[in-house]
Amino acid sequence: PAPLVSVKLDLRGLWKNSPIAVFAILMVGVSNATFGTLAAVYGARVGLSITEIALFASIPILAGALAQVPVGILSDRYDRRIVLIGTAAIAIVADLAFVFSGFSTPWVILVMSGVFGASVFAMYPVIVAHASDHAAPGTFIQVSGGLLLVFGIGSIIGPTVAGFAMSSFGNNSLFAVTGVSHVLL
Repeated sequence: PAPLVSVKLDLRGLWKNSPIAVFAILMVGVSNATFGTLAAVYGARVGLSITEIALFASIPILAGALAQVPVGILSDRYDRRIVLIGTAAIAIVADLAFVFSGFSTPWVILVMSGVFGASVFAMYPVIVAHASDHAAPGTFIQVSGGLLLVFGIGSIIGPTVAGFAMSSFGNNSLFAVTGVSHVLL
């Protein structure tokens, strides 16, 4: 086989390629890592059983995996930015429901976690596809690597802010933080 081609990360070039993708992937990193890191803490604090906490943390991932098919089809047929806005709007609805409703029954929490996951975990591939649409031929690995680095930065920021917010303002602050990232997106 041919030797692997070495590529360097070029964040400035990535920004020039698609500033929308860079900012969006940062916000998705904030959102997804916040939920992934603190979902079990939230579930325990709102009184879910161990089984319900496991479902609360896993249903969104399954819903996100299933949602990638219709979201991907839509993003292939329509402007990816519009599809991204649509998925962010659904995420905002779920965020607001968690922040303001104070769900008391576990099954409602689990259903809403599925709505949340279907939207937030389907965003990443749409953003990568958008950035790849604007990338020069032969730079797809560099673009993907740069987006992964930016996602990682968001993944550090989100849980840190949300952990502080949950300690200071209550459990629903988890979804206030994710909601802010979705509104900014």
